[in-house]
Amino acid sequence: MVEDGAFIAKARALRPFYFIVVAWGDRYTDFLLNFCIASLLSPNNIPALLNSGNKFLIATTDEDWARMQSRPIFQILKQYVEPVFIRIPRPSATSNFCMSASMGHKLATHMAYEDRAYGALLVPDQIVSDGTVASLQRHAVDGYQVVLTAWLRFGEEPLFEQLKLMGKATLDSCSGDESRPLTVTGRQLVSAGIRSFHSQTACYEWNASYFEPLAAVWWHVPEENGVIVHSLNWAPMLIDYDAVEHHDSSTMDNWTIDGDYIHRNFGLNGKVHVVQDSDEMMLVSFGPLNVGPQSLAPRSKFATPFIGKWMKELALHETLSNPIFDPLKQQIFTRPVYWHSRDINQEKWSTTENEALGIIKKINKYRFPKGALEHFMAFNVKSVIKIRDTTIRYKRAIFPYYDYSYRIYRHIVCIIRIVTRRVGLLLLGNRLALRWWWWRLRKLKSGLAGQPFPEPQPPAP
Repeated sequence: MVEDGAFIAKARALRPFYFIVVAWGDRYTDFLLNFCIASLLSPNNIPALLNSGNKFLIATTDEDWARMQSRPIFQILKQYVEPVFIRIPRPSATSNFCMSASMGHKLATHMAYEDRAYGALLVPDQIVSDGTVASLQRHAVDGYQVVLTAWLRFGEEPLFEQLKLMGKATLDSCSGDESRPLTVTGRQLVSAGIRSFHSQTACYEWNASYFEPLAAVWWHVPEENGVIVHSLNWAPMLIDYDAVEHHDSSTMDNWTIDGDYIHRNFGLNGKVHVVQDSDEMMLVSFGPLNVGPQSLAPRSKFATPFIGKWMKELALHETLSNPIFDPLKQQIFTRPVYWHSRDINQEKWSTTENEALGIIKKINKYRFPKGALEHFMAFNVKSVIKIRDTTIRYKRAIFPYYDYSYRIYRHIVCIIRIVTRRVGLLLLGNRLALRWWWWRLRKLKSGLAGQPFPEPQPPAP
Protein backbone atom coordinates (compact mmCIF):
# COMPACT_ATOMS: atom_id res chain seq x y z
CA MET A 1 0.00 0.00 0.00
CA VAL A 2 2.94 2.30 0.64
CA GLU A 3 4.11 1.85 -2.94
CA ASP A 4 0.56 2.35 -4.25
CA GLY A 5 0.21 5.52 -2.22
CA ALA A 6 3.56 6.80 -3.46
CA PHE A 7 2.60 6.08 -7.05
CA ILE A 8 -0.76 7.83 -6.68
CA ALA A 9 0.91 10.90 -5.22
CA LYS A 10 3.42 11.05 -8.10
CA ALA A 11 0.73 10.44 -10.71
CA ARG A 12 -1.40 13.26 -9.34
CA ALA A 13 1.60 15.59 -9.54
CA LEU A 14 2.30 14.86 -13.20
CA ARG A 15 2.16 17.68 -15.71
CA PRO A 16 -0.84 17.54 -18.08
CA PHE A 17 -1.18 15.02 -20.90
CA TYR A 18 -2.04 16.51 -24.30
CA PHE A 19 -3.64 14.00 -26.65
CA ILE A 20 -3.01 15.16 -30.22
CA VAL A 21 -4.95 14.23 -33.34
CA VAL A 22 -5.60 15.69 -36.80
CA ALA A 23 -8.87 14.88 -38.58
CA TRP A 24 -11.23 16.39 -41.12
CA GLY A 25 -14.15 15.22 -43.24
CA ASP A 26 -17.09 13.03 -42.25
CA ARG A 27 -15.23 9.72 -42.66
CA TYR A 28 -12.32 10.56 -40.39
CA THR A 29 -14.22 12.55 -37.79
CA ASP A 30 -16.61 9.58 -37.50
CA PHE A 31 -13.63 7.26 -37.05
CA LEU A 32 -12.19 9.63 -34.45
CA LEU A 33 -15.39 9.67 -32.41
CA ASN A 34 -16.58 6.09 -32.90
CA PHE A 35 -13.27 4.28 -32.47
CA CYS A 36 -10.31 6.39 -31.37
CA ILE A 37 -11.99 8.54 -28.70
CA ALA A 38 -14.44 5.76 -27.77
CA SER A 39 -11.53 3.37 -27.08
CA LEU A 40 -9.62 6.05 -25.17
CA LEU A 41 -12.62 6.37 -22.86
CA SER A 42 -12.41 2.73 -21.77
CA PRO A 43 -11.84 2.35 -18.00
CA ASN A 44 -8.04 2.02 -18.04
CA ASN A 45 -7.35 4.73 -20.54
CA ILE A 46 -8.18 8.43 -20.10
CA PRO A 47 -10.47 7.80 -17.07
CA ALA A 48 -7.45 6.24 -15.29
CA LEU A 49 -5.44 9.49 -15.29
CA LEU A 50 -4.98 10.87 -11.78
CA ASN A 51 -3.57 14.30 -12.61
CA SER A 52 -5.43 17.40 -13.78
CA GLY A 53 -5.27 19.88 -16.66
CA ASN A 54 -5.25 17.23 -19.39
CA LYS A 55 -6.31 18.31 -22.87
CA PHE A 56 -7.37 16.77 -26.15
CA LEU A 57 -5.95 18.85 -29.01
CA ILE A 58 -7.92 18.39 -32.22
CA ALA A 59 -6.63 20.03 -35.41
CA THR A 60 -9.62 20.21 -37.72
CA THR A 61 -11.84 22.54 -39.74
CA ASP A 62 -14.55 24.86 -38.40
CA GLU A 63 -17.28 22.67 -39.89
CA ASP A 64 -15.92 19.43 -38.47
CA TRP A 65 -15.33 20.96 -35.03
CA ALA A 66 -18.95 22.16 -34.93
CA ARG A 67 -20.14 18.72 -35.99
CA MET A 68 -18.18 17.02 -33.19
CA GLN A 69 -19.82 19.17 -30.51
CA SER A 70 -23.19 17.54 -31.05
CA ARG A 71 -21.96 13.99 -30.56
CA PRO A 72 -22.71 12.43 -27.14
CA ILE A 73 -19.27 10.76 -26.89
CA PHE A 74 -17.71 14.22 -27.10
CA GLN A 75 -19.66 15.30 -24.04
CA ILE A 76 -18.26 12.32 -22.12
CA LEU A 77 -14.75 13.25 -23.26
CA LYS A 78 -15.24 16.70 -21.72
CA GLN A 79 -15.78 15.10 -18.33
CA TYR A 80 -12.15 13.94 -18.29
CA VAL A 81 -10.14 16.31 -20.50
CA GLU A 82 -10.54 19.72 -22.09
CA PRO A 83 -11.05 19.49 -25.87
CA VAL A 84 -9.06 22.21 -27.66
CA PHE A 85 -9.80 23.33 -31.19
CA ILE A 86 -6.83 24.00 -33.49
CA ARG A 87 -8.12 25.51 -36.70
CA ILE A 88 -6.75 24.23 -40.01
CA PRO A 89 -8.13 24.99 -43.49
CA ARG A 90 -10.08 22.27 -45.26
CA PRO A 91 -7.67 20.59 -47.69
CA SER A 92 -8.67 20.71 -51.33
CA ALA A 93 -9.18 17.60 -53.44
CA THR A 94 -5.69 18.05 -54.88
CA SER A 95 -3.96 18.71 -51.54
CA ASN A 96 -1.34 16.35 -50.20
CA PHE A 97 -3.10 14.44 -47.40
CA CYS A 98 0.09 13.82 -45.43
CA MET A 99 1.29 17.42 -45.57
CA SER A 100 -2.13 18.69 -44.47
CA ALA A 101 -1.91 16.37 -41.44
CA SER A 102 1.65 17.55 -40.77
CA MET A 103 0.46 21.15 -40.60
CA GLY A 104 -1.99 20.21 -37.84
CA HIS A 105 0.65 18.16 -36.00
CA LYS A 106 3.08 21.05 -36.13
CA LEU A 107 0.61 23.46 -34.55
CA ALA A 108 -0.41 20.97 -31.85
CA THR A 109 3.12 19.89 -30.91
CA HIS A 110 4.20 23.53 -30.59
CA MET A 111 1.34 24.06 -28.14
CA ALA A 112 2.36 21.00 -26.12
CA TYR A 113 5.97 22.18 -26.10
CA GLU A 114 5.07 25.70 -24.98
CA ASP A 115 3.01 24.26 -22.10
CA ARG A 116 5.68 21.64 -21.21
CA ALA A 117 3.04 18.91 -21.36
CA TYR A 118 3.25 15.19 -22.11
CA GLY A 119 2.23 14.65 -25.72
CA ALA A 120 0.41 11.54 -27.00
CA LEU A 121 0.15 11.34 -30.78
CA LEU A 122 -2.92 9.67 -32.27
CA VAL A 123 -4.61 9.11 -35.62
CA PRO A 124 -8.40 9.08 -36.09
CA ASP A 125 -8.59 5.68 -37.82
CA GLN A 126 -7.25 3.79 -34.84
CA ILE A 127 -8.37 1.65 -31.91
CA VAL A 128 -6.39 1.83 -28.67
CA SER A 129 -6.29 -1.12 -26.29
CA ASP A 130 -7.67 -0.73 -22.77
CA GLY A 131 -4.81 -0.01 -20.37
CA THR A 132 -2.69 1.97 -22.84
CA VAL A 133 -3.09 5.33 -21.09
CA ALA A 134 -2.65 3.81 -17.63
CA SER A 135 0.65 2.41 -18.90
CA LEU A 136 1.68 5.83 -20.22
CA GLN A 137 0.94 7.28 -16.80
CA ARG A 138 3.21 4.67 -15.16
CA HIS A 139 6.05 5.44 -17.56
CA ALA A 140 5.69 9.18 -16.96
CA VAL A 141 5.92 8.56 -13.20
CA ASP A 142 9.04 6.45 -13.84
CA GLY A 143 10.66 9.35 -15.67
CA TYR A 144 10.57 8.10 -19.24
CA GLN A 145 10.73 10.86 -21.82
CA VAL A 146 9.46 8.89 -24.81
CA VAL A 147 7.29 5.78 -25.19
CA LEU A 148 7.23 4.12 -28.60
CA THR A 149 4.99 1.30 -29.78
CA ALA A 150 5.15 -0.58 -33.09
CA TRP A 151 2.75 0.92 -35.59
CA LEU A 152 1.73 -1.15 -38.62
CA ARG A 153 -1.29 -1.10 -40.94
CA PHE A 154 -4.35 -3.37 -40.75
CA GLY A 155 -7.06 -4.01 -43.32
CA GLU A 156 -10.26 -2.18 -42.49
CA GLU A 157 -12.68 -4.75 -43.89
CA PRO A 158 -11.28 -7.96 -42.34
CA LEU A 159 -10.47 -6.19 -39.05
CA PHE A 160 -14.07 -5.19 -38.43
CA GLU A 161 -15.29 -8.62 -39.49
CA GLN A 162 -13.14 -10.04 -36.68
CA LEU A 163 -14.26 -7.41 -34.17
CA LYS A 164 -17.87 -8.10 -35.13
CA LEU A 165 -17.39 -11.80 -34.37
CA MET A 166 -16.07 -10.76 -30.94
CA GLY A 167 -19.11 -8.56 -30.40
CA LYS A 168 -16.90 -5.47 -30.04
CA ALA A 169 -17.52 -3.23 -33.04
CA THR A 170 -18.56 -3.06 -36.67
CA LEU A 171 -17.44 -0.61 -39.31
CA ASP A 172 -20.74 1.24 -39.03
CA SER A 173 -20.64 1.33 -35.22
CA CYS A 174 -22.00 4.53 -33.73
CA SER A 175 -20.26 4.64 -30.36
CA GLY A 176 -19.99 8.39 -30.79
CA ASP A 177 -23.78 8.68 -30.90
CA GLU A 178 -24.44 6.15 -28.17
CA SER A 179 -22.14 7.58 -25.46
CA ARG A 180 -20.58 4.14 -25.26
CA PRO A 181 -16.86 3.63 -24.62
CA LEU A 182 -15.21 0.93 -26.69
CA THR A 183 -13.31 -1.47 -24.43
CA VAL A 184 -10.97 -3.86 -26.25
CA THR A 185 -8.01 -5.58 -24.63
CA GLY A 186 -4.61 -5.88 -26.23
CA ARG A 187 -5.11 -9.61 -26.71
CA GLN A 188 -8.42 -9.08 -28.46
CA LEU A 189 -6.87 -6.52 -30.80
CA VAL A 190 -4.00 -8.89 -31.56
CA SER A 191 -6.38 -11.76 -32.23
CA ALA A 192 -8.38 -9.61 -34.67
CA GLY A 193 -5.34 -7.84 -36.09
CA ILE A 194 -3.13 -10.75 -37.09
CA ARG A 195 -6.04 -12.09 -39.14
CA SER A 196 -6.49 -8.71 -40.80
CA PHE A 197 -3.11 -7.47 -41.98
CA HIS A 198 -3.21 -4.93 -44.77
CA SER A 199 -1.03 -6.00 -47.69
CA GLN A 200 1.35 -3.21 -46.61
CA THR A 201 1.97 -5.25 -43.44
CA ALA A 202 1.47 -8.76 -44.80
CA CYS A 203 4.46 -8.29 -47.10
CA TYR A 204 6.74 -7.89 -44.05
CA GLU A 205 6.42 -11.60 -43.21
CA TRP A 206 9.88 -13.16 -43.30
CA ASN A 207 8.74 -16.62 -44.36
CA ALA A 208 6.52 -15.37 -47.19
CA SER A 209 7.55 -15.68 -50.84
CA TYR A 210 6.32 -12.10 -51.37
CA PHE A 211 8.57 -10.70 -48.60
CA GLU A 212 9.23 -6.97 -48.92
CA PRO A 213 10.72 -5.38 -45.75
CA LEU A 214 9.75 -1.76 -46.41
CA ALA A 215 9.48 -0.75 -42.73
CA ALA A 216 9.36 -3.92 -40.60
CA VAL A 217 9.71 -7.69 -40.56
CA TRP A 218 7.67 -10.21 -38.57
CA TRP A 219 7.55 -13.91 -37.81
CA HIS A 220 4.58 -16.12 -36.94
CA VAL A 221 5.07 -18.05 -33.71
CA PRO A 222 3.89 -21.61 -34.49
CA GLU A 223 0.75 -22.74 -32.64
CA GLU A 224 0.66 -19.54 -30.57
CA ASN A 225 -1.70 -17.23 -32.51
CA GLY A 226 0.81 -14.43 -32.29
CA VAL A 227 3.74 -12.79 -34.07
CA ILE A 228 7.13 -11.30 -33.22
CA VAL A 229 7.68 -7.93 -34.85
CA HIS A 230 10.90 -6.03 -35.51
CA SER A 231 9.86 -2.57 -36.61
CA LEU A 232 11.24 0.62 -38.10
CA ASN A 233 7.88 2.36 -37.80
CA TRP A 234 6.84 3.55 -34.33
CA ALA A 235 4.00 5.56 -32.85
CA PRO A 236 5.19 8.14 -30.25
CA MET A 237 2.61 7.54 -27.52
CA LEU A 238 4.43 9.65 -24.94
CA ILE A 239 6.62 12.70 -25.50
CA ASP A 240 7.84 14.63 -22.47
CA TYR A 241 8.13 18.14 -23.86
CA ASP A 242 9.73 19.37 -20.64
CA ALA A 243 12.77 17.29 -21.66
CA VAL A 244 13.00 19.02 -25.05
CA GLU A 245 15.41 21.93 -24.92
CA HIS A 246 14.81 23.27 -28.44
CA HIS A 247 11.72 22.01 -30.23
CA ASP A 248 12.63 20.94 -33.78
CA SER A 249 9.51 20.51 -35.88
CA SER A 250 11.26 20.80 -39.25
CA THR A 251 10.39 17.15 -39.98
CA MET A 252 6.82 18.27 -40.60
CA ASP A 253 7.82 20.84 -43.21
CA ASN A 254 8.14 18.14 -45.85
CA TRP A 255 7.47 14.85 -44.08
CA THR A 256 5.10 13.30 -41.54
CA ILE A 257 5.52 13.23 -37.78
CA ASP A 258 6.42 9.52 -37.77
CA GLY A 259 9.59 10.40 -39.69
CA ASP A 260 12.65 11.49 -37.70
CA TYR A 261 10.79 13.88 -35.37
CA ILE A 262 11.61 11.95 -32.18
CA HIS A 263 15.28 11.53 -33.09
CA ARG A 264 15.63 15.23 -33.91
CA ASN A 265 14.37 16.16 -30.45
CA PHE A 266 15.84 13.40 -28.28
CA GLY A 267 18.72 11.91 -30.28
CA LEU A 268 20.07 8.64 -28.92
CA ASN A 269 20.41 9.82 -25.33
CA GLY A 270 16.76 10.26 -24.35
CA LYS A 271 15.17 7.94 -21.81
CA VAL A 272 13.07 5.90 -24.23
CA HIS A 273 10.77 3.00 -23.43
CA VAL A 274 9.97 0.62 -26.30
CA VAL A 275 6.76 -1.35 -25.82
CA GLN A 276 7.62 -5.00 -26.41
CA ASP A 277 4.44 -6.70 -25.16
CA SER A 278 0.95 -6.14 -26.56
CA ASP A 279 -0.50 -6.69 -23.08
CA GLU A 280 0.99 -3.31 -22.18
CA MET A 281 -0.47 -1.43 -25.13
CA MET A 282 -1.67 -2.23 -28.62
CA LEU A 283 -2.60 0.17 -31.41
CA VAL A 284 -4.54 -0.95 -34.46
CA SER A 285 -4.58 1.60 -37.26
CA PHE A 286 -6.73 0.55 -40.20
CA GLY A 287 -7.40 1.44 -43.81
CA PRO A 288 -9.24 -0.01 -46.83
CA LEU A 289 -7.47 -2.93 -48.47
CA ASN A 290 -7.63 -1.25 -51.88
CA VAL A 291 -5.83 1.89 -50.71
CA GLY A 292 -2.06 1.66 -51.10
CA PRO A 293 -2.02 -2.08 -51.80
CA GLN A 294 1.30 -3.91 -51.87
CA SER A 295 1.71 -6.78 -54.29
CA LEU A 296 1.60 -10.19 -52.62
CA ALA A 297 2.62 -12.04 -55.77
CA PRO A 298 5.41 -14.57 -55.09
CA ARG A 299 8.91 -13.35 -55.89
CA SER A 300 10.94 -16.06 -57.55
CA LYS A 301 14.25 -14.77 -56.14
CA PHE A 302 13.01 -15.51 -52.61
CA ALA A 303 11.77 -18.99 -53.50
CA THR A 304 14.93 -20.08 -55.30
CA PRO A 305 16.65 -23.00 -53.51
CA PHE A 306 19.91 -22.23 -51.72
CA ILE A 307 19.92 -18.47 -52.40
CA GLY A 308 16.33 -17.50 -51.48
CA LYS A 309 17.11 -16.87 -47.81
CA TRP A 310 20.26 -14.97 -48.70
CA MET A 311 18.27 -12.75 -51.07
CA LYS A 312 15.87 -11.95 -48.21
CA GLU A 313 18.81 -11.06 -45.99
CA LEU A 314 20.10 -8.81 -48.76
CA ALA A 315 16.70 -7.08 -49.03
CA LEU A 316 16.54 -6.51 -45.28
CA HIS A 317 20.15 -5.28 -45.27
CA GLU A 318 19.22 -2.62 -47.84
CA THR A 319 16.21 -1.52 -45.79
CA LEU A 320 18.26 -1.17 -42.62
CA SER A 321 20.92 0.77 -44.52
CA ASN A 322 18.39 3.23 -45.93
CA PRO A 323 19.14 6.71 -44.51
CA ILE A 324 15.40 7.46 -44.37
CA PHE A 325 15.42 5.52 -41.09
CA ASP A 326 17.13 7.60 -38.42
CA PRO A 327 19.74 6.16 -36.01
CA LEU A 328 17.21 5.77 -33.18
CA LYS A 329 14.90 3.62 -35.31
CA GLN A 330 17.82 1.54 -36.51
CA GLN A 331 19.05 1.10 -32.94
CA ILE A 332 15.74 -0.16 -31.55
CA PHE A 333 14.96 -2.34 -34.58
CA THR A 334 16.71 -5.22 -32.80
CA ARG A 335 14.14 -5.22 -29.98
CA PRO A 336 11.50 -7.94 -30.48
CA VAL A 337 7.88 -6.95 -29.98
CA TYR A 338 5.50 -9.69 -28.83
CA TRP A 339 1.97 -9.44 -30.21
CA HIS A 340 0.07 -12.29 -28.54
CA SER A 341 -3.58 -13.19 -28.02
CA ARG A 342 -3.08 -15.59 -25.10
CA ASP A 343 -0.56 -16.47 -22.40
CA ILE A 344 2.96 -16.85 -23.74
CA ASN A 345 4.55 -20.28 -24.05
CA GLN A 346 8.07 -18.99 -23.48
CA GLU A 347 9.78 -21.98 -25.08
CA LYS A 348 7.96 -21.52 -28.39
CA TRP A 349 8.31 -17.75 -28.40
CA SER A 350 12.00 -17.94 -27.51
CA THR A 351 12.63 -20.32 -30.41
CA THR A 352 11.11 -17.87 -32.89
CA GLU A 353 12.80 -14.90 -31.22
CA ASN A 354 16.20 -16.56 -31.43
CA GLU A 355 15.64 -17.31 -35.12
CA ALA A 356 14.72 -13.68 -35.79
CA LEU A 357 17.60 -12.24 -33.78
CA GLY A 358 20.03 -14.63 -35.46
CA ILE A 359 19.05 -13.28 -38.87
CA ILE A 360 19.23 -9.66 -37.71
CA LYS A 361 22.63 -10.16 -36.05
CA LYS A 362 23.94 -11.76 -39.24
CA ILE A 363 22.77 -8.77 -41.28
CA ASN A 364 24.30 -6.35 -38.78
CA LYS A 365 27.64 -8.11 -39.30
CA TYR A 366 27.43 -7.02 -42.93
CA ARG A 367 26.64 -3.47 -41.83
CA PHE A 368 29.12 -3.21 -38.94
CA PRO A 369 31.91 -5.73 -39.62
CA LYS A 370 34.57 -6.35 -36.98
CA GLY A 371 36.94 -9.18 -37.93
CA ALA A 372 38.65 -9.92 -41.24
CA LEU A 373 36.03 -12.53 -42.24
CA GLU A 374 33.15 -10.16 -41.51
CA HIS A 375 34.82 -7.40 -43.53
CA PHE A 376 35.24 -9.86 -46.41
CA MET A 377 31.55 -10.86 -46.24
CA ALA A 378 30.46 -7.22 -46.01
CA PHE A 379 32.56 -6.40 -49.07
CA ASN A 380 30.89 -9.23 -51.01
CA VAL A 381 27.39 -8.06 -50.03
CA LYS A 382 28.14 -4.46 -51.00
CA SER A 383 29.66 -5.64 -54.28
CA VAL A 384 26.54 -7.64 -55.15
CA ILE A 385 24.35 -4.59 -54.42
CA LYS A 386 26.55 -2.33 -56.57
CA ILE A 387 26.53 -4.78 -59.48
CA ARG A 388 22.76 -5.15 -59.26
CA ASP A 389 22.22 -1.37 -59.04
CA THR A 390 24.53 -0.79 -62.00
CA THR A 391 22.62 -3.39 -64.00
CA ILE A 392 19.30 -1.74 -63.13
CA ARG A 393 20.62 1.70 -64.16
CA TYR A 394 21.92 0.26 -67.43
CA LYS A 395 18.57 -1.36 -68.21
CA ARG A 396 16.72 1.85 -67.40
CA ALA A 397 19.07 3.83 -69.63
CA ILE A 398 18.64 1.63 -72.72
CA PHE A 399 15.04 0.58 -72.19
CA PRO A 400 13.44 3.61 -73.95
CA TYR A 401 15.48 2.90 -77.11
CA TYR A 402 14.90 -0.83 -76.87
CA ASP A 403 11.17 -0.31 -76.34
CA TYR A 404 10.89 2.05 -79.34
CA SER A 405 12.82 -0.33 -81.61
CA TYR A 406 10.74 -3.28 -80.45
CA ARG A 407 7.50 -1.42 -81.20
CA ILE A 408 8.67 -0.66 -84.75
CA TYR A 409 9.70 -4.29 -85.24
CA ARG A 410 6.31 -5.56 -84.04
CA HIS A 411 4.53 -3.11 -86.36
CA ILE A 412 6.53 -4.25 -89.39
CA VAL A 413 5.96 -7.93 -88.59
CA CYS A 414 2.23 -7.28 -88.23
CA ILE A 415 2.06 -5.54 -91.63
CA ILE A 416 4.00 -8.37 -93.33
CA ARG A 417 1.61 -10.97 -91.90
CA ILE A 418 -1.49 -9.07 -93.05
CA VAL A 419 -0.17 -8.43 -96.58
CA THR A 420 1.01 -12.03 -96.93
CA ARG A 421 -2.43 -13.34 -95.92
CA ARG A 422 -4.25 -11.02 -98.32
CA VAL A 423 -1.96 -11.91 -101.26
CA GLY A 424 -2.47 -15.59 -100.49
CA LEU A 425 -6.26 -15.17 -100.56
CA LEU A 426 -6.01 -13.28 -103.86
CA LEU A 427 -4.01 -16.12 -105.45
CA LEU A 428 -6.62 -18.60 -104.24
CA GLY A 429 -9.34 -16.61 -106.00
CA ASN A 430 -11.11 -15.37 -102.86
CA ARG A 431 -13.85 -12.98 -104.07
CA LEU A 432 -13.55 -10.71 -101.04
CA ALA A 433 -9.79 -10.44 -101.62
CA LEU A 434 -10.27 -9.76 -105.34
CA ARG A 435 -12.71 -6.96 -104.60
CA TRP A 436 -10.41 -5.47 -101.92
CA TRP A 437 -7.28 -5.53 -104.12
CA TRP A 438 -9.20 -4.07 -107.11
CA TRP A 439 -10.37 -1.19 -104.86
CA ARG A 440 -6.78 -0.71 -103.61
CA LEU A 441 -5.34 -0.48 -107.16
CA ARG A 442 -7.98 2.02 -108.31
CA LYS A 443 -7.41 4.16 -105.21
CA LEU A 444 -3.65 4.10 -105.85
CA LYS A 445 -4.20 5.11 -109.48
CA SER A 446 -6.47 8.02 -108.47
CA GLY A 447 -3.92 9.12 -105.87
CA LEU A 448 -1.08 9.14 -108.42
CA ALA A 449 -3.24 11.11 -110.84
CA GLY A 450 -4.21 13.58 -108.12
CA GLN A 451 -7.89 12.76 -108.46
CA PRO A 452 -10.41 12.26 -105.64
CA PHE A 453 -11.56 8.71 -104.91
CA PRO A 454 -14.89 8.80 -103.03
CA GLU A 455 -15.65 5.07 -103.27
CA PRO A 456 -15.91 3.58 -99.74
CA GLN A 457 -13.47 0.85 -98.73
CA PRO A 458 -14.91 -2.70 -98.97
CA PRO A 459 -14.54 -5.16 -96.07
CA ALA A 460 -10.96 -6.32 -95.56
CA PRO A 461 -10.31 -9.99 -96.35
